[in-house]
Amino acid sequence: MPRPAEGETRAYAGTVPDRVVIVRHGRTTYNDRRRVNGDPSVDVRLTAAGMAQVARLRARVAGMPIDLGVRTRFPRTAVTLDILLAGRAVRRVICRDLDDVRLGVLEGTDVDEYRAFRQAGGHGARPEGGESRLDVLARYVGGFRRLLAVRAAMPLVVTHDIPIRFVLNALEDADPLEGPVTSIDNGVLYELTATDLTRAVDRMEERLRTAAA
Repeated sequence: MPRPAEGETRAYAGTVPDRVVIVRHGRTTYNDRRRVNGDPSVDVRLTAAGMAQVARLRARVAGMPIDLGVRTRFPRTAVTLDILLAGRAVRRVICRDLDDVRLGVLEGTDVDEYRAFRQAGGHGARPEGGESRLDVLARYVGGFRRLLAVRAAMPLVVTHDIPIRFVLNALEDADPLEGPVTSIDNGVLYELTATDLTRAVDRMEERLRTAAA
């Protein structure tokens, strides 16, 4: 499994990603309250501890030739990206396909309540107005495929626990949905080669084909 990455300073000349830096946003008020949030319009903010987590990463990111900042529609990813790229003139875009899971009627509920629903219903179970695990796996495949095609040599992506978890499990050649990686810490950075990310996304897509068979 890739480890949290050390910074590096060499320049890249490619027009599509050579390496991809992926970060989970800093700790939030909902993390502290053990609540789930899949609606970007809900006001979920970084805590003071979350801001400090991200600030500690900034020096590492400063040593990397980041040429594109990518975030989701959620304010917690916007603030995290702003801290990481403070003072740098780097183009930024929003990728809604890497958003957190839409929860529908389970929005704002306790983490354990959401997990109980998921475990009882399986990977295809959708809360009313929300997404199943298979739905979101398909969305993440599309989002990462688009990321791998962007005209940037080293994009920095700020996203959420689940897409990172799926990628790391796939890199272990495990089931993306049920592999050994069961959570991602807030404010942790991973640096992947484009080859590794492609391999992970291929494995995620294979999992979707298996589910559809």
